[in-house]
Amino acid sequence: MRARVIDMSTNGCRIECTSKVEDDSWIWLSIAGLETQYCRVVWHCEEFIGLEFERPLSEAVFNKLLADQGQLPETAIKELRSIATRTHWLARQATDEDIAILAELSRKCAVDGLVEGLRLGEGSAKSR
Repeated sequence: MRARVIDMSTNGCRIECTSKVEDDSWIWLSIAGLETQYCRVVWHCEEFIGLEFERPLSEAVFNKLLADQGQLPETAIKELRSIATRTHWLARQATDEDIAILAELSRKCAVDGLVEGLRLGEGSAKSR
């Protein structure tokens, strides 16, 4: 199944995936530039899933992944903003159990979208 990685740390990641999963189940996650990871589903809410890597990534591997990403294109920034808007809407409809997960995801995507948008704007201004 296909999934989109939204946020990542050395310990795990958040993904967007339309397939149903159960909390505490184990899945294989394949990400370009990274060895396939065995992950535990920590939480899921709507189409968003929190995964914990069986073995945390080393700082060197994580930093290389970040460096390989470079600057996000405008389409990726728009996707982050879209995810922030959608999760904000879902959080307003959510039960007490899910609201914190969705609110945090919404906040994180909104902040990342803003930061990356500013970075993209700074790069454009410098190249003029």
